[in-house]
Amino acid sequence: MGIIGQFYLTETDNGNIIGEFSNNLSDEIYSISGDFLEGEGGFIGTYRVTWREKNEGIFTYLEISYLYDNSKLFKLIWKDRKKKEIFEGEGMLCNDLLIGNYRSI
Repeated sequence: MGIIGQFYLTETDNGNIIGEFSNNLSDEIYSISGDFLEGEGGFIGTYRVTWREKNEGIFTYLEISYLYDNSKLFKLIWKDRKKKEIFEGEGMLCNDLLIGNYRSI
């Protein structure tokens, strides 16, 4: 069984993202943050993302786009430094939060 988890993200005034996540491999809730690289904003775009696992920093890229051209649902793809897809997820807006789930590929 791979990794299955959930997250929430919020967009800062500068277009970056911050939030928290958890998954089936741990009983902890971790923080995640991302610097906006390019895109249209409003969560849509590419981010350089970091989080911590077992006291080790993880550095990836996150691409967020619309799911099925529906502005209410989102598709998320996390890629490693070599641009290999490592996680995929889906989300929706709840007030100013992007909430959803993800799974390892």
